[in-house]
Amino acid sequence: MYKIVGITVLSVFLLACRNKAKGEQNDAYSVASNKVDLFQYKISPKYATGFSVEYHGNYKVVRTQSKLSSWSGNASESKKDIMVLVQKGTPIPKLTGELERAEVIRIPAERVAVNIENAENFLGELGLTDKMVAIGGLISYNDSIRKSAIEGDLIQVGYSWHQPPMFENLLASKPDLFLMNLSNLDFAESLDKCRQLDIPTGPVFSWSEKSYLAQAEWLKYYALFFNAEEKANAIFNEIEQNVENLKNKVTSLKHKPTAIWGYYTGKDKWLVHRNSTESQFMLDAGLDNIFFQPEAPLKNAGEPMAFEELLSKAKNVEHWIIGDVHSETLPKVGLMNSFISWRLGNLYHNFKRSKPKDNAYDWYGSAIVRPDRVLADLIHLIHPQLLPDHELYYMDRLSKDFQFPIAQEAL
Repeated sequence: MYKIVGITVLSVFLLACRNKAKGEQNDAYSVASNKVDLFQYKISPKYATGFSVEYHGNYKVVRTQSKLSSWSGNASESKKDIMVLVQKGTPIPKLTGELERAEVIRIPAERVAVNIENAENFLGELGLTDKMVAIGGLISYNDSIRKSAIEGDLIQVGYSWHQPPMFENLLASKPDLFLMNLSNLDFAESLDKCRQLDIPTGPVFSWSEKSYLAQAEWLKYYALFFNAEEKANAIFNEIEQNVENLKNKVTSLKHKPTAIWGYYTGKDKWLVHRNSTESQFMLDAGLDNIFFQPEAPLKNAGEPMAFEELLSKAKNVEHWIIGDVHSETLPKVGLMNSFISWRLGNLYHNFKRSKPKDNAYDWYGSAIVRPDRVLADLIHLIHPQLLPDHELYYMDRLSKDFQFPIAQEAL
């Protein structure tokens, strides 16, 4: 009996000592961390409004926000989230107040899952492709990534535009980070579900940003989870400077050609850009988008328009970005000849980097990350004298006899 009591007392004593030592270690680190900053390089979003970050010695507090709408109804809801990214090998800080229920994620991540095409490109720009263990599916523009998914080396978890993540596949990939693109209110509960399954998950809302530079700036968000801030800053600064230089080239233009950006959806209906990232590209490329409405709600997918309205307002437009991977077979030539841009052959498309047999279109991948290349393409096509040596990357001229559609299925 005395032996049992002695062992029990000893166990309690040792446990108390360990807890005291742990507390002293946390306290000591907390004091030291006021003087020692483990994150030499930091980021601060300039254009993006969907995320922010604060640095605290050995951890980062990351906040995200976006308004989600239901694709199956009219419901909408603002979604906010807080994460605490803690440097590996250091103690988790005492979480109080708004941080009490924050998601704690150890960094830098080593095994990451993603569920949208452009995430592969954000990671690729940062040199982190080898960290991926799971992707959305089989439509990556990158042949090596697509091959790895086909062979099973990369697990498929489903693309965010079509479905919530496949939880069993996610668990099988054993990620220490899931960067989950979340765009549909109907799938919003997936974020909590992933975390309940002990999958460290960070929401991605790059799609909701109101400008192409803000979307590209999510490169910095991806970098937070890998302590890759230095590289992210350098790359984004290059993108931003390239855009500024390109915009400066068109400021001296005395004439801004009229233009529209819209593709045919069938049944005498078109999808036209009034206020979107495409509209911003047109503005920054020195084009007069006759449908531009900056005060209108942002609709990056474009807005439907009947053929009659398009004809009455755009028949004298000089240039037309008409080619898109979603376009249906165009109306008969007799109707298209009603447009000056068609008769002049001033027609363009955005699917230069496409692999239809693989259902892979880089316009939805790296073009999000490198808008400077998109802007350069557009300027070269419309104002070739300003960029005579530019090699087209995403966009090109469209032949009037091109056969639509080219997409295997809707993305």
